[in-house]
Amino acid sequence: MKKVFLLAIILIATSFYCSAQESRFQGNLKGSALPGIYWDPHYTADLSLGWRFNAKRYLGLGTGCHWIKEWDDSDPNRSNGFVPAIPLFADYVRYFPFSKHPRHSFFLGMEAGGAYYVKDLPLKYETKRLFPYLNGKIGFDFGIYKNFGLNVGFNLIWGCYQGMSMTGGGGHGVAMTFGFRF
Repeated sequence: MKKVFLLAIILIATSFYCSAQESRFQGNLKGSALPGIYWDPHYTADLSLGWRFNAKRYLGLGTGCHWIKEWDDSDPNRSNGFVPAIPLFADYVRYFPFSKHPRHSFFLGMEAGGAYYVKDLPLKYETKRLFPYLNGKIGFDFGIYKNFGLNVGFNLIWGCYQGMSMTGGGGHGVAMTFGFRF
C-alpha cells in the first residue's frame, strides 16, 4: 500500500513538472464576506504565496486575518463585536483558460487549514480556539497586465466548531470574494 501511495505521489509530481511551461512564483490576495445568512458573520483577508506550475495549476500556502462575530452569553441575539483569528492554510487552484482569451479563466479551488482565534471561539456553542475549515472556491480570473489579474467568485465554507473533531458539527456558508493575482 505504501508503494502505491508513493508511486501516485511521484506520478502527480512528474505530471506537474512535465507540464511546467509557464512555471513561476505567484501570489493571491483576497477578501471575503459571509454576512450571516447561513452562519455567523465572518470576514476574511488572506494572502497566499506559492508556485504556478503552468497556466492551469497553482499550489501555495497562506495566512491572513479572519473576523467572526462574538455573541453575548446573556442575550444570544446581541453581538459584542468581532474576534480576530490567524489562519494557516494550503491553497490549490485549477484554472480553466478561455480558448479565445487565454489570459482570462474560470477557476475551481480548495483551501484546507485552520484558524487560531485570539480567545475562545465566539459562536453560540461550546468551542475550541483552533477552528479547522475547508474552503471551496469558484469564480473568474481576469488577466489585466502580464501576471496581474482580478478575481471574483464565491467561497463555499465548511468549518468545525468542536476543535479537531470533523464529526463534532460545524458551520457552513457561501461568501462573495474579491481579490488579486500577482
